[in-house]
Amino acid sequence: MVSDIVISVLLTAHNCEKFLSATLASLKDACNGVQNSIEIILINDASTDNTQKMLHDFAATRPYAKTFDVAFRNIGKVRNYGVSKCKGKYITMLDGDDQLLKNSLSEVTHFLQKENPDLLVAPLNEVFPHQNRTKTWGGLHTQKLTQHQIIEKFLIHKDLQAHFIGQFIRADLLNDKPFPEFTCYEDAYLFPSILKDSKNIFFANQSPYLYFKREKSLSNKLDEHKISLLIKATQRMDEVLGDKYRNLLTCHWINIAHKFNGLIHNEHDKHLVYSAILKASLLSFTLDSTVRTSFKKKFLKLKLKRL
Repeated sequence: MVSDIVISVLLTAHNCEKFLSATLASLKDACNGVQNSIEIILINDASTDNTQKMLHDFAATRPYAKTFDVAFRNIGKVRNYGVSKCKGKYITMLDGDDQLLKNSLSEVTHFLQKENPDLLVAPLNEVFPHQNRTKTWGGLHTQKLTQHQIIEKFLIHKDLQAHFIGQFIRADLLNDKPFPEFTCYEDAYLFPSILKDSKNIFFANQSPYLYFKREKSLSNKLDEHKISLLIKATQRMDEVLGDKYRNLLTCHWINIAHKFNGLIHNEHDKHLVYSAILKASLLSFTLDSTVRTSFKKKFLKLKLKRL
């Protein structure tokens, strides 16, 4: 039997009670008019606050929502478990402290039904602390891109970042490729493989997703272990995308060396980073118009230092 569910919204939460009411309210409002085409999968991972009760209370009055409680304490495992519970043709992800824009999923649902893409991706709406400006859904405006175009956009890292939140991915693509069992940077590890497996791709100029840049987020509390996971994710990106994108890949390696050198204590990790940078041709890299001047300057300094 073919499912009538177009989108599975996978919400994962760990100790999110402070933000969860607003998240769930936004999720409800985002689904206005298309509740019959959407399912909501709510995953509580080992919360010790009121998160579990809030998720169960939300699902109790909504037949299209299901709640699951796990104790993985690992976002990669949580996402794989959540994906296994999804029955929609497409999966999108929502963190328990972020929000969706009102009425946005109605238009997205109709677009996915009409176009049947492999991917519908967009830049996130980033919301910074003390920002008062209210964002509203401006409508879905898309352009079809080739696989090469979307990979370049992803590697240049301005309009598309390695997040599964706010993106709409054909479910079978995720079923075929599980997330690594990472505590962070699991998205960065898997995203390039999904891009490489996608052919029919649309890019929207606005996402329905509000991504709150909080001061105590995982990405703001970096340590040696997390940087090691970032290096593993970047190594995987390098393996998947290969020499065709060598110069843009080198920019990611340079960024790690420049920003996080003080947190790389493992000699194996250091070797990985600097050997990856040295793979790039000096002439090719410095003449590449897709590479920013700031990276070219950093590359020259690192190249001279290592020679």
